[in-house]
Amino acid sequence: MIRLIKVSKIMFDKVGVHPPGGMYSFGHLALLLFFGIAAYLFVRFTKNWSQAQMMIFFKVSSIFLALLEIFKIAWNIAMYGFSIEMLNRFMPLYYCSIYIYAFLLLSWTKGYVAEASKSWIVYGGIIAGLAFLIYPSSSLLEYPAFHFLSIHSIFFHAALVLTGYLLLKFSFYRPQRRDLVKFTYFSLVFMVAAFIMNKTLGTNLMFLEKPLAMPIFTALNNISPLLFQILMFLGQLFLPFVFTHFIFLLLKQSRRFKIYENNEKSEEISTSES
Repeated sequence: MIRLIKVSKIMFDKVGVHPPGGMYSFGHLALLLFFGIAAYLFVRFTKNWSQAQMMIFFKVSSIFLALLEIFKIAWNIAMYGFSIEMLNRFMPLYYCSIYIYAFLLLSWTKGYVAEASKSWIVYGGIIAGLAFLIYPSSSLLEYPAFHFLSIHSIFFHAALVLTGYLLLKFSFYRPQRRDLVKFTYFSLVFMVAAFIMNKTLGTNLMFLEKPLAMPIFTALNNISPLLFQILMFLGQLFLPFVFTHFIFLLLKQSRRFKIYENNEKSEEISTSES
């Protein structure tokens, strides 16, 4: 019991109390393996689920993730207090944070907003989540791997990738190149919000003002902060869609993946009918 209390305390200690886990450490790889196996088992377990069953899961999971984010914010305020500077620690306005809003919207709304949310998760979220899992340049640089924030960050991004996969597997969303418009509008709402907060409050949301743990971005920022900010904004706005689109084109060459083919056929039919 005493050991359990000690472990619980360690999981919620402030930064600096314990050595950080670090990227590509045993702790990082162990978390990746654990959540990777969990995701695989979940996919196997739900392979015969209907769309209705999966949508119920989405609704429950979206609320659970939102509550986890609220808890993370409350913990940061309790540990470090509330200040403009501390907003960088807990304000959910980073690129992958868009997942929270997109997941809630696709689960609980319909129409254009829901479809735009799905397009963001598939075209932006999957690749962003994978990039973070490979290069988790946030919590693991400050906290041990067994800390709540480190575990949450890996779980959160693994869930993001899994959600995108499930949207495709259960045919909730069919990728279409013309959805770049929906994707851009949806992303732009959060990008502009982060930009405004950065310029008015001096925060670094979306890392639009200063780079984090990326030598190439640091070098670019040293050369020209304005150029860095412009490229960072446009890069996050468009590049995830572009990269994912080209990955889909490559997967299309395999008979196992029919990502664009069905859409192209349906577009041809609708064009001929009109």
